[in-house]
Amino acid sequence: MPIQPLIVTPPPANILFDLDGTLTDSRPGILNTIAHALRMLNLAPPPQADLSWCVGPPLHEIFSRLLPSPDASIVERAVQIYRERYHREGYLENAVYAGVPGMLSSLRPISRLVLVTAKHQDSAERILEHFELRPHFDAVFGSQVSGQLADKKQLVRHVLETLQLEAAGTVMVGDRIHDIEGGRHNRVATVGASWGYGATGELAGADHICSTPMEVVELLAPR
Repeated sequence: MPIQPLIVTPPPANILFDLDGTLTDSRPGILNTIAHALRMLNLAPPPQADLSWCVGPPLHEIFSRLLPSPDASIVERAVQIYRERYHREGYLENAVYAGVPGMLSSLRPISRLVLVTAKHQDSAERILEHFELRPHFDAVFGSQVSGQLADKKQLVRHVLETLQLEAAGTVMVGDRIHDIEGGRHNRVATVGASWGYGATGELAGADHICSTPMEVVELLAPR
């Protein structure tokens, strides 16, 4: 039996936003840094066209799939190399999607905005500060150095519990299946951001799909 769509009653009390592919086009920095990590481990990186799936999943999952060995210590070393380069320069190989600042400005006065990303929390904070997006958010939640909370199902639950948010008054906006599954697993209504990296089929489980940031405003804060 198909899952019944959750009803979004605008305006929602809380809106959870993914980062990569939803607020910013971070593909260049992520793929360049993955290639760097593989080269540092004496491995030839695949063509960037073959790495598109790497934008969104947790780092440990990415390198577990890319590395020839499932050895946890090697995966951890790859993650460490990645974080060092991304923290130094990768986060700058990034751009805010057109319409995102206006979307956040429109929603900020009527809903609590929370960033929820599988990216390490320090990196997420750095990106928001660099692009002057941090003032729009009441809170920022990301994964831990250990890799904990990188799974969106766990992370959304952690956000709801930590901030004591009611799932019924909360919406998750993201561009990948991880965002949709993270919201639905926690009975949070979901909005697929089709301007990001997820294919249309990947977002099929979302309660709503928006093709532009302004459509999100029209859905969640109709005039």
